[in-house]
Amino acid sequence: MIRTKYYEEGAFGVPSFSGPAELNILGQWVTADIQLSPLSVLEAIDLVAEAKANPRFTPEDLDGNAHTVTISPQGVRVENYFVEHVQGEYTLDDAFRVLVDFWDYCCMANPQKADSRRREYVAEYGRDPLAGIRDYLEA
Repeated sequence: MIRTKYYEEGAFGVPSFSGPAELNILGQWVTADIQLSPLSVLEAIDLVAEAKANPRFTPEDLDGNAHTVTISPQGVRVENYFVEHVQGEYTLDDAFRVLVDFWDYCCMANPQKADSRRREYVAEYGRDPLAGIRDYLEA
C-alpha cells in the first residue's frame, strides 16, 4: 500500500486523504480534483509558493470536478460545488504541506510520470516549484 503522511491508496486504487480532520476539505480537493496529475500538483504548489512569497499576488481561482479553490496571500479557500456546507479556509503553510505530501504520494504511485512531468513543468515555466524543498530529480 502506498502511504505518506496524509494519503493512502483507497479501495479502488485511488488516493484517499488520511490527515487531520481540520484539513479534510483541503484533502478532498486534492484527491477529487487534482487526483494523480503531477502537472496539476506542481501548478498548485507553485501558486501557493508564489502567494506565500508575494504579498501582491493576484488571487488565482482553480476550478475542478467538485471544487473551486481560491489561492491568495491571505490563504486558500476551498468550496465544494455540490455540497454548500463543504468549504474551508486554510493557511498557505497548511495548503503547502498538504500539496507537497500529495506530491510525495504521486512520486511513489508513479515515479517515472512524476519525474517527467516535473521536468516538463520546469522547461515550460522556467522554474521548479519544488526547488529548495527536496531534490526529486536524479542528477
